[in-house]
Amino acid sequence: MAEPRSRVGVVGPKDIYLGFKSLGLKVVDARTPREAEAAIQALASEGAAIIFVAEELAQGLGPLIERFSQQPSPAIVMIPDHRGSLGLARERLRRLVEKAVGIDLLAEGR
Repeated sequence: MAEPRSRVGVVGPKDIYLGFKSLGLKVVDARTPREAEAAIQALASEGAAIIFVAEELAQGLGPLIERFSQQPSPAIVMIPDHRGSLGLARERLRRLVEKAVGIDLLAEGR
């Protein structure tokens, strides 16, 4: 039986994110930014609406993430691994909010 197609994918080390598969998400093993980029491109071409990417891998994918941020789909969302957050997702969100409203609403100390 063929595996059902998921509209949500997870890209990162499979041993860390395998639990997402039980929720019906497609998990693609990637351990380098190059592997992550190929996985993101494949998931996007399969029609994924949301792609979660390991934050550590996302560090090396700036141009790709920026390109996808200009499109309505798929949404690329950075997630931490078992060691915790690097703060990249929060910083990206802070910049997007500042661009949208013209003020840094998420600044430290607010």
